[in-house]
Amino acid sequence: MRCFVAIELDLGAREALASLVRNAPRSRDVRWCSPEQLHVTLKFLGDVDDALLPGVCDAVVNAAARVEPFTVALGEIGAFPNARSPRVLWCGLSDPSGGCAAWLRAADPAMEALGFEPERRALHPHITLARSRAGPGNAFLARMLAELPFPPARETSVEAVVLFQSTLDPRGVRYTPMLRAPLGGT
Repeated sequence: MRCFVAIELDLGAREALASLVRNAPRSRDVRWCSPEQLHVTLKFLGDVDDALLPGVCDAVVNAAARVEPFTVALGEIGAFPNARSPRVLWCGLSDPSGGCAAWLRAADPAMEALGFEPERRALHPHITLARSRAGPGNAFLARMLAELPFPPARETSVEAVVLFQSTLDPRGVRYTPMLRAPLGGT
């Protein structure tokens, strides 16, 4: 099963971004994320063998116990790979305490022992808002990057990380929480 570890946004932050997405213009070349899909991925695992799932769960829980709860805030709108050739539109996340990166540092050794690649790039927490169906260089996404308003200032208290299963179906991707690991071992 396809899995990833993420933090969920609280209702206020999710609704602020959902409103931004709901009011954005539409194009058949762009797939906007639904409110249920808005999250901050900390580690994408990809396909996880059922036999590894108990170890993955242990790694998620043990890393979460080593990180204290923290607060993040919605930031600027940006694009991957860059603003000139956008493929993904995102909302950045301010993480002044470094809680997202702290969880990843705590989890990576155990994940690597299970056969998952450690993260080589610096973590830049973000929430994906839209993806191009036409590949990079999507002119509509470039226009949205210039026109979308800055999201309202919203903070989210992060009390847990969540292991999600990602399932593709004809209506799009569905994320199902499999495990919620409280931060700080609470």
